[in-house]
Amino acid sequence: MNEDLSARPHALSIVTGRLQSRVTSLPRPRIVVQTTVSMIAQSGVPLRATSRMKTIVINNQKGGVGKTTLAVHLAWYLAENGRRVVIVDLDAQGNATDTLARHAGNASAAELFRPSARIGASAGLTLAPADTSLTDVDRGDASTILTLRQNLLAAGEHFDACVIDTPPSLGLRSVAALVAATHVVSPIYLEDYSVKGVKGLLQTFLGVQQRYGRSDATFLGLLPSLFNTKSPRQRAHLEQLLRDAGKYVFPGHIVARDGYAEAVAERAPVWALKRRSAQEAGREIRAVLANIAERLG
Repeated sequence: MNEDLSARPHALSIVTGRLQSRVTSLPRPRIVVQTTVSMIAQSGVPLRATSRMKTIVINNQKGGVGKTTLAVHLAWYLAENGRRVVIVDLDAQGNATDTLARHAGNASAAELFRPSARIGASAGLTLAPADTSLTDVDRGDASTILTLRQNLLAAGEHFDACVIDTPPSLGLRSVAALVAATHVVSPIYLEDYSVKGVKGLLQTFLGVQQRYGRSDATFLGLLPSLFNTKSPRQRAHLEQLLRDAGKYVFPGHIVARDGYAEAVAERAPVWALKRRSAQEAGREIRAVLANIAERLG
């Protein structure tokens, strides 16, 4: 396969009307909490907020697909390019927190599910770290889904961008993140790719849009991640993905390289490392991040 797949131009913005025709035959989305648009109105949260901060959610209900690698590198990239960035680690495993610990702010991720929690203003990069209390959030009241969005809207006064790393499950934390999102990108691992799994990701996004009145959120695409370019199986899966869901595939991919593990160990972006493999990884992922940043506006 000699074609440069990263150069394919795809229209990736998904809104309710355009996606509806593709999923009407699918079962109802597996949203684990129930609410209504009227509940949102009663909470005082505007259906379409005017905050200028862009909130990008890195979401997939599977683990091991490269969500955290993408989240921390996107946060680094945006901060290096002059944006005030807050990254919220909603994964109780806390891998993003371990990597970005020196940037921890005054509020934890769990605290953002409590009314009137505030993230202190900071130049550059600020982390809302994960801790063990995050697991209690999924057992809490469904109203906290809206609380996270309220607190992030308030943070928009001090930040230009918010990056949210989500857990590998569709619980209250993941739904809350999708409700708060202005943009969503879904890394996928080509080794276990299936049409059913991709449809599930799109169903979830559409379900949140409809149930919570968030048709203004933009799906940036399914991002092939940890891609082994030498694997005939993964290349075949990528070709199948482009055939079956090409309209929703991000125009680029992240190649599996050793440099990312070194970057995590060094707590530095992969492009800041000197090894050749890290420099190659840096060039590749910066192209993906530049595309995301451009589309954030």
